Amino acid sequence: IPGPGAIGVVEAVADNVFGLKLGQKVFCDLDMASKTIGAPSDKILIGITALTPNSQPLQQLWRDGTFAEKVCYPAECLTPLEDAANFEPTTLASLNFLTIAYGGLLRGEVAPGQTLIVNGATGCLGASAVLVSLAMGVSKVIDVGRNQDTLNSLVQLDPRRVISVALAGNAEDIEQVKAASGGADVVLDCLGAVKTPDPVLTCINALRPGGTAVFIGGVEAEIPLPYLRIMLSELTIKGVFMYPRHAPSDLLRMIAAGTLDLKAIKTHVFPLERIGEAIDKAATLRGLEYSI
Repeated sequence: IPGPGAIGVVEAVADNVFGLKLGQKVFCDLDMASKTIGAPSDKILIGITALTPNSQPLQQLWRDGTFAEKVCYPAECLTPLEDAANFEPTTLASLNFLTIAYGGLLRGEVAPGQTLIVNGATGCLGASAVLVSLAMGVSKVIDVGRNQDTLNSLVQLDPRRVISVALAGNAEDIEQVKAASGGADVVLDCLGAVKTPDPVLTCINALRPGGTAVFIGGVEAEIPLPYLRIMLSELTIKGVFMYPRHAPSDLLRMIAAGTLDLKAIKTHVFPLERIGEAIDKAATLRGLEYSI
């Protein structure tokens, strides 16, 4: 049974599990890895895929995801929702994307007052990164993409801090991103399966000296990194997959405090028997829209 992360209610707890109780609302984190000291970590996404060469046994043990009425989940992958108990589960389901975006921002060591470029901001992951970065206190977010309507909707999150740049696929793109950012501290690249390295390089070239680029998307092209520019400007290139285990709790505290505002998120809700429609709908969504 496939299925991504979810919001659930605890109905049973194993005898060797402590700290969880019946009736408790929890966020189900699908990212899981083995933790044997001295051995390579075997990693899976529960209900989706094995990620490392020897992770098939772990996947067979935790093979079923959340497209079901009930699911058996490892306790280590559950985060209680007390800090955001007043929010609807349909809204909190957006944690699936928000946590991944937050993991990329943490990897880039994004700090209050910095300037951030989000490349691929019109997708669900990129739009989530814009929303979370505002909650983290960045002073300026440059949302970069191709769909102008979606870019404009992201600007409305905070017109004082969010600037949109629509890429045209020509030589002027670099100058536009540079001018909008004024030299970015961090680039978070959330692009999907694009076949060209040009948008990635456009944003890397807008980094200030000492800046950082974080790859979190699914670009299929090989990226010809500018060796001399990286060396002379002391740039850092990082990759990230998913997020640290504490990420859902961090976001829940931001939500409870009101710094992470979920009102801009639109969810399209489907019952389980219409799961096919939900998946088809998800393929058409952009920005801060989710199919659940």
